[in-house]
Amino acid sequence: MKISTSVFLRFLSVLLLLTISFSLKASHYSSGEIFYRWSPTPTDSLRYEICVYFYRYTGSPATIPNQPINICISSSCYPDVSVALNKNLPPPGQASPNDNNGGWIVNGLDECADVNDPDYKDLAAHIWCGYATLPGICGDFEFTAGPPCCRDEADNLVNSNVRSMVITAKLNNTLGHNSSAEIQAPAGKAFCLSQPGSKPFEFLQAAFDADGDSLVYRLGHPEEATGFPDAFNNAYCGGKANIPFATGYTVNNPFPSSTGFVIDQKTGIFRFSPSQQGSYVIKIVVEDWRFDPIHLLWVKIGEMVREIQIPVTANCNPTSQAGPRLSLTSSSNNAIIQNFSQAQIDSMKQAYDMQVFFGDDSISNGTATIHHIPIFQGYQCFDSIVSIEFNNNVRCSSVDPTDFRLIGPDGVARPVVEVETNCQFLVTRNLDLKLNQPLDVDGMYVLQIRRGNDGNTLTNECGIELSEFYTFLIPVSGCPAPTYELDGLTVEGDVNVRLDWSGNADLTDPAVQASFDAWNIYRADAGVRPFSLLKVIKDPSARFMVDSFAPNGYYVDNFIYDYQVQLVYNGKGRIPSRFCSNINLRIDSAQRSDNNLPLYWNHFKCIDPSVRNYDVFNGKRDTSVPAPGIVWELHSQTTDTIANIAIPAADSNSQGTYAARVVARNVNGGSRTDSSESNWVYYYIVHYPKDPEPRVGEVLIPNIITPNGDGLNDRFYIQSPANGVQYEHISLRIFNRHGERVYQNPNFDAVNDAAQGWDGVNQSGQRLSSGVYFYIIEMSNPSSGEAQSLEGTLTINAYGF
Repeated sequence: MKISTSVFLRFLSVLLLLTISFSLKASHYSSGEIFYRWSPTPTDSLRYEICVYFYRYTGSPATIPNQPINICISSSCYPDVSVALNKNLPPPGQASPNDNNGGWIVNGLDECADVNDPDYKDLAAHIWCGYATLPGICGDFEFTAGPPCCRDEADNLVNSNVRSMVITAKLNNTLGHNSSAEIQAPAGKAFCLSQPGSKPFEFLQAAFDADGDSLVYRLGHPEEATGFPDAFNNAYCGGKANIPFATGYTVNNPFPSSTGFVIDQKTGIFRFSPSQQGSYVIKIVVEDWRFDPIHLLWVKIGEMVREIQIPVTANCNPTSQAGPRLSLTSSSNNAIIQNFSQAQIDSMKQAYDMQVFFGDDSISNGTATIHHIPIFQGYQCFDSIVSIEFNNNVRCSSVDPTDFRLIGPDGVARPVVEVETNCQFLVTRNLDLKLNQPLDVDGMYVLQIRRGNDGNTLTNECGIELSEFYTFLIPVSGCPAPTYELDGLTVEGDVNVRLDWSGNADLTDPAVQASFDAWNIYRADAGVRPFSLLKVIKDPSARFMVDSFAPNGYYVDNFIYDYQVQLVYNGKGRIPSRFCSNINLRIDSAQRSDNNLPLYWNHFKCIDPSVRNYDVFNGKRDTSVPAPGIVWELHSQTTDTIANIAIPAADSNSQGTYAARVVARNVNGGSRTDSSESNWVYYYIVHYPKDPEPRVGEVLIPNIITPNGDGLNDRFYIQSPANGVQYEHISLRIFNRHGERVYQNPNFDAVNDAAQGWDGVNQSGQRLSSGVYFYIIEMSNPSSGEAQSLEGTLTINAYGF
């Protein structure tokens, strides 16, 4: 039988590989990668550093010599060149304990896969790096490397265990120097069969490009050498060929996946759902593309390769079966497990308004009689970050602030506004929850993991979710407990309402002072809710506030207002104080008479009724005393809300302006806040002297007007003396029979004539009814300048007869 040359060469290649394998004690390799960096020197602008990683499963007795390997640099522009790369040995702590020598630890391999399954193996990385100077500029440089021996067996390649491994990086430096991309995540990863209904696995293979070039990810065809390579003696310049895929596998579908094999070009995430156990090789190619500003097109300028053998075990890591779980041994959690009875769990559910409360042993259905609830220790008052450490990786894409609900012992939720995931290669074990409001109340906080806005709770690397409502407890003590109360409320000077409040010593605690936000003052019409925010006071030392109704106090004379105070610190409003209402004093018009002034008012409820008394004062206005010019005298005392003031008969001594007020008082108190003053009400005593006969030479004042529009006696005005001069600075006031002022004009001299005088209407423009009224006129004699005051009665006959 005649044997073809190609078959013969292949036979020799296999024989040579077997010989090499035997001489190196049969050391096989599962994976590899190659990349390069532009590393110029002052005298060498074409200098590049080239790094090659080869991975092998640990436990092999074969020794990997700690010596350089040779790679091939080839192109269409220059002859092939062999370059030696030196082996990089791991520093202490980074050496793989299961590799005989020179291997680096590969982390994260066992997160999902069951280490007891036969398809699972640990990896170690062997690294070679070195420098090469390129001969010049060319568009198709290739850096080709291979390990000292053969591949490990893979289910998706034909006869992989007797084939070599060839990996190649490419460089086009016609657009300038370039460093290839470098994949940041570890190459090693074992997966388990995807759980039904779970999300696909996310395998991060994102690359970084130092030049900022655009990156394109794709899958490539694994290759083998066709020449006679020997990595320790000769470079891999003897040619290469694609390794055939086993039946059912292709470049873009390199292993069984129920959801296919999807590459996210933006993130470098590879998504798949393994559906069959085994060991599968995939080749990841990351291309560099750069825009050519001269030809206005994108040009591929580089390429790096990572070839990975992925084990898929039948079973997942047992520690990941329940999703991410709390690490009870980590110092950062500082957690203990405490036993709670079902009755205690039910009590906490009611206290914190939670429907479900799962502990560490109730992750499935919560039917356990004794519940093991993790308790985080060591948190201090005003801590604003809660840290959680898990015993297996959490997918960073599954973390959202809405996954967490923290409720304080006061029943108020503290929103988690941000989560620092501390991610490395799409996964994390440590989450730092940043709170909107620090922990500021003594007691037990409940932290619960729920299904957030992202549609899941927390998902581990294997796609398994943590069951919803997993619950932790966080005890906090030593917090200041500021208390405060609205002490008193009073009407000052018949115009303003003053509020006074006080509190305990914790109001001056440095932590409270540092986080103080405001005193909020609220007001509402009596009995109307909700309160409206009246004022925000930013001074933490403030203990009173004046609600001003200047200039005339109309509102305190006619309305009752409810007030309350609220402390806001640490971004949260505390429980408002009690509310107090101003005393609104009024005259009972229906019961009023010429000799009796009936008063009534509302109770001041901020003094306990058992010690509350009302002092009723009245007084006459006296212009000789300081403002407001009223000399108050105690009229009576009562516990009721009514009083009557006798009005004396009008004469020249009793006539004038009077006021009344009520003061609520704590009979056992002595401070100013133990009393509350009402508004003031006014009444008048008017004396009607007999009208003097007009004397010759004096002004003429009418004692009747008939404002019916007939042009006769329609207006009230003062006529000048016969042959005299009109008086100056005339002021006119008109009162009704009850002493109530109905008209006033301090500048009456401006209208004092038959055409403009007073026509019998009040200040509001309403026509007064017929009857007897009393006038007071004040004016100045134009000759002597002497002031003169005249009083008398005036009859209004609206009908003119």
